[in-house]
Amino acid sequence: MQLTTVGKKVFRGAQKARELQEAGAGDPTVQDRLRKLKQVEALRKYRMGWPEIQELLGISRATYYRWRKRLKEEGLAGLKPRSRRPQRLRRRI
Repeated sequence: MQLTTVGKKVFRGAQKARELQEAGAGDPTVQDRLRKLKQVEALRKYRMGWPEIQELLGISRATYYRWRKRLKEEGLAGLKPRSRRPQRLRRRI
């Protein structure tokens, strides 16, 4: 079956939507972190210092740079909260 031009656009749109959903675009935590990243960038543009930003948004400089690095390397999936559970537990007798 051959897709028309419109069909190809719809197919690509559906594919992109599925990729975004898998990456966590619908996750409220991901959206909140992305919003905070954009707010920090806007505040830094106006030369606001980190103590004021930390008080306003509730995130530290280290958290901002960690989230920014993950977003750059992994895309939206990098902003998903990660498990804090240990990878493995030692057996004790």
